[in-house]
Amino acid sequence: MKDDDMLPSIVTITQTLREWIPLPDFGMDDETSFAYWLLLPALAMMFVIHFIPIVWGVIISFMRVDAEYITDWTQAPFIGVEHYLAIFDMNTAVGSSFWTALRQTFLFGIGTTIGVYVLGLVTALLLNRNFRGKLMARTVVLVPYIAPAVATVFIWRMMLSSETGIINEMLMTLGLINDEIFWLVGENSIYSIIIVNIWKNFPFAAIMLYAGLQSIPEQLYEAAAIDGASRWATFRHITFPQLKPVTAVIVLLMIVWSFINFTIPYLLLGQQPSPSGEVLMLFIYNYAFKNLTYGLGAALSVILLVVAMVLSYLYYKKTMESNVQGGAI
Repeated sequence: MKDDDMLPSIVTITQTLREWIPLPDFGMDDETSFAYWLLLPALAMMFVIHFIPIVWGVIISFMRVDAEYITDWTQAPFIGVEHYLAIFDMNTAVGSSFWTALRQTFLFGIGTTIGVYVLGLVTALLLNRNFRGKLMARTVVLVPYIAPAVATVFIWRMMLSSETGIINEMLMTLGLINDEIFWLVGENSIYSIIIVNIWKNFPFAAIMLYAGLQSIPEQLYEAAAIDGASRWATFRHITFPQLKPVTAVIVLLMIVWSFINFTIPYLLLGQQPSPSGEVLMLFIYNYAFKNLTYGLGAALSVILLVVAMVLSYLYYKKTMESNVQGGAI
């Protein structure tokens, strides 16, 4: 059956449902109000899964919820902003460790975003060319993104092993290093999770940018060729500006995803990473579930949420201002 043949039947079913199920329209036209009612179950599920835990986390961040009160958190004493004061105080144990974890999280996010975008852009430009096996290449590029995170991270962990890992073996064979590099401990641990995170997420950027390249009007390139523009000039003045909306989405998502990424740091470095690799998600996990200080862990989670939202807003605002000034929207 063709899509055009299915459309009337879908419209008929929708009209029948609207007649059978009278719903308030809230001052909107029938189609719009009915669409919102269809979305209501999904919105209710999102409310239960996301909004309620966030509110609960904010509440217990003002309470001393620990192992003593885990069975009945409502009996935990209210302590106001004591957790937040301890977190922002450099002289406390949690405060000094928090600022280190925050710095490493920024490094993790910036390194991941730059690496994902650059590698994704190069891949998209290559896929945008005509060559034999292009369909197979696009399929292969997606493998890191669709592969199970647990399996791929454990493979990377074996590859990065200081004693038996293939990475050290290859570098030593090529004469690039003389001694083994400890990728998973010490100062190099932050670079390990950045590398693995880039490898895991660059296909997403590549496909997004490839779609953006496909949407650029061919007339722009024809005009540039007539004007005698070089490849670099064409990329700088046509391709890259046309990709700005896609770039904004990729950067925004990478920033947020890096800040809330728990799987890769946890599986790659373990529960007790060195300070170099302890990003905020691991830091929060250790305080909440290892030290059993759930209230403090909740306060750290609230701070992480606020930081991610502020960064996202500032980047989005800056991007919108640039688009308006450049006439992109």
